[in-house]
Amino acid sequence: MRLVHRLSFGLAALVLAAGAAIAQPPSAERVRSGIFDASDPAGMARFMERTGYRVELRADTRGDPVIAGRFSNSEYLIQFYECEGGQYCNSVQFVSPAPRPTNLTPEAVNAFNIRWRYVRVTYDQAQVKLVMDLNLDAGVTGDNLEDTLDIWRQLVEIYEREILEKR
Repeated sequence: MRLVHRLSFGLAALVLAAGAAIAQPPSAERVRSGIFDASDPAGMARFMERTGYRVELRADTRGDPVIAGRFSNSEYLIQFYECEGGQYCNSVQFVSPAPRPTNLTPEAVNAFNIRWRYVRVTYDQAQVKLVMDLNLDAGVTGDNLEDTLDIWRQLVEIYEREILEKR
C-alpha cells in the first residue's frame, strides 16, 4: 500500500508541476533575453539601455522610428525601414555619419569595404558614412542582438581609426 501511495503522490506532483508549466509559459524576456524585431523600436531601445548603451528613440521626417546614440567618438543612428505608418517595420540600418576627411581616397574606402564583411563605407563630397543593414523580419534573439550591437561598436571604432583617422 505504501508503494501505491508514493506513486500516487509522485504522479500528482508531476501533474501539478506540468500544469504550472503550461499555465505560465516563459516570457520572451526570459528565453535567451527575448526575441526582437523591427516592429518594437521601444523594446529594442530598452534592451540597448539595459546592455549599457545610451539611446534616444525618436521619429524621422517620415514618422519612422530612429534610435540615436553615441559611443567612442561617434554618433550613430539606427533607422527603421519597411514601416507602415511608422509601425510594423521589418529591417534596420545602422549609420554612423561624419564629415569627410580631406585626405580620404577611394582606395582607402575600397580597402576597408573589402576587409570588413558586415559594414560598408559610403561617401560624397561632404560626408562619409559607415553603414550596416540588419534584417529583423522574423526576429532575432536578445543574444544575437547584443552580439550584433557589439560587432557594430567594434567596427565603428575601427572606422574611426582607419577612415576618420581618429586615434
